[in-house]
Amino acid sequence: MNGAARQRDFLHNLDVCIVGGSLAACATATLLLRAGCRVTVFERSHGNLEDRGVGMAISIVTLKALTRRDLIDTDMAILPVWRRNFVRRPSGDDADDYLGHVFWEHPVAFHANHWGVLIRSPRKRIPDDLYHQGSEVTAISEQPDGSIEVQLADGATRAFDLVICADGYESIGRRVLYPDTDIRPARYFLWRGMIEEANVPQPEVFDETITFVAYRYGHGLIYWVPSPETGAAVGNRRLNWGFHETIAGKDIPGVEPDEHGYVRKGLAPGAATAEQVAYCQDMARRHFPAYIADIVELTPQPFIQPVIDVFVPRYTRGRICLMGDAATLARPHIGGGAGKALDDALALTDALAAHDSLDDALAAWDVARTAVGNEVVSLGQSFGRYLVEEHPDWDAMDQDSMDRRWRKLMEGRYWYMVDEVKDWHPILGRRA
Repeated sequence: MNGAARQRDFLHNLDVCIVGGSLAACATATLLLRAGCRVTVFERSHGNLEDRGVGMAISIVTLKALTRRDLIDTDMAILPVWRRNFVRRPSGDDADDYLGHVFWEHPVAFHANHWGVLIRSPRKRIPDDLYHQGSEVTAISEQPDGSIEVQLADGATRAFDLVICADGYESIGRRVLYPDTDIRPARYFLWRGMIEEANVPQPEVFDETITFVAYRYGHGLIYWVPSPETGAAVGNRRLNWGFHETIAGKDIPGVEPDEHGYVRKGLAPGAATAEQVAYCQDMARRHFPAYIADIVELTPQPFIQPVIDVFVPRYTRGRICLMGDAATLARPHIGGGAGKALDDALALTDALAAHDSLDDALAAWDVARTAVGNEVVSLGQSFGRYLVEEHPDWDAMDQDSMDRRWRKLMEGRYWYMVDEVKDWHPILGRRA
């Protein structure tokens, strides 16, 4: 009996609730509908999800898998990134270097995108009558008959055979399964912003490149992403930037650490005060190469993203599952959040095709994805120490010393942005 037949046997008319309506939720819903399930999606927000988020990095392998399974459009706008450059503020004889001093170059491989672009493909594959926007799930409970009851904010309740929570790091599902989960922010946060290409001086500097800006409080990063309105063609792109900032010993306007020194709250685009914008721009002007500082100053609405670690001991309990950030949330240094969530969805479908019962499939998926999620969180923490909390003296680093430090950090570990380039890479002269 092949996988498709097994899916028809035990998934036909299975009543599935998906809590959350973003990337992984829509991908999962599409795959389960094709397998014969009845699917209901509850998304708590009322607004247009395309307006959320900014830039992100996605694994090329993951995107190819999504395309093969018809979860994203073949003509979706993407921007390939094949290298990363580490730059620092110039000094001495190079003090007038507008672009900064490049002290490390390294191959990477990922496709850059904008959240608002990426969500369109999986969302439009869900019939509108199954996608309930403005419906917040407030409680989930396991019933004596094995069903899962879901309660909505309006008081309505419904019973399902399976509930999949893909509702982000504040997941109601995680609160039900693991109420004592330690959601631990870092002692640093991320300033973020985005500007239109028309406002970027010397835009060719960032073509097919992610630029890291090394400075005394950690690092920043800059790369192109498609525009949700105008696409990925040269002249129409957006420049996505961010820089991490530690908070110890500083008076940062409107940023109050808790009693443990953690930053727990973010700042939405457009919410920054004039004082906060001025502070952000001043940091860039004092610590970054002039070109990078100009880009920050050209950004009208910088905002703040907290840096948070979350992981759970298991992805499932009975017929309740956690997926994506609802299960594990890694620091943004590895650029793997959206990709991991989508991989969770693809892996669930693979498990369903490989097993003869729903419970066996969920158990296998649980083991595999819990291990992946915990490794991703651990890697993000290591990168945080490497790039922010215990970074080297950037002024003393060069190509050789950075190569050695990188090899030591990555010994015995896998990271898609580098390990996916081992057998091919256009900059290295191999066929992509």
